[in-house]
Amino acid sequence: MVTRYQLNQQFAYKDNNFKIVQISDLHLKQFNNRAQHIAEQINKLNPNVVLFTGDSIDKVEQLDGFERFLSLLNKQTAKYAIMGNWEYWAGVDLKRLTQIYANHNCRLLINESILHNYSERSVLITGLDDLVSKPDLIKSLQGVLPQQNHLLLAHSPAYRDLFTRDELAKIAQYKPQYMLSGHTHGGQLSLFGFAPLRPNGSGRYVSGWYRDGVIAMYVSRGLGVSVLPVRIGVVPEISYFEWFLN
Repeated sequence: MVTRYQLNQQFAYKDNNFKIVQISDLHLKQFNNRAQHIAEQINKLNPNVVLFTGDSIDKVEQLDGFERFLSLLNKQTAKYAIMGNWEYWAGVDLKRLTQIYANHNCRLLINESILHNYSERSVLITGLDDLVSKPDLIKSLQGVLPQQNHLLLAHSPAYRDLFTRDELAKIAQYKPQYMLSGHTHGGQLSLFGFAPLRPNGSGRYVSGWYRDGVIAMYVSRGLGVSVLPVRIGVVPEISYFEWFLN
């Protein structure tokens, strides 16, 4: 269930090994033994940050179970979250969701950036809104100083192909190295490696690394299911990254 990656080949020092856990598309239906096991897995990885890249729930009544899940995570670990399409479709109250996250040391980012300090280094984390709403990369970076280490979060990977030349020119000084997405569930149903069905907002992406653009992107297979209650040929994942910061 845990997939591990080293983001770069820079020489590692004790104070620059930044550990990230990405949780995507949890689609938590209810708090149960599986949810508790996922929380335990996250804690065992002992990350510096946990990043929720959308679709944590898909119904308003699941919020209580999701808060119970969050309560099991290490309270000292910083957490950041973005919206997915299902939170919008469910009509989740943003104030309530923001407060639930805040209760558990998690900041919900909607077209916002935050500077996370780690030892003597820092990471600029930019959280974009989902495509079903109004993602705005330029707004996300207003009033923010460029940093050596910059990470983008966007639920729907198709957004990567929607950056205009003007936008890329405006953010050039920020030099985001990586983008983390989800949404696709890896296809959820895969036949001999082919994923015939993917939701709108997937674009050309299925899962794994895409390094063919200006910003390298990782698309998580996620943990949950939607529409159909099964996964076939697609293993759910907790994504774990080690980033040797500049």
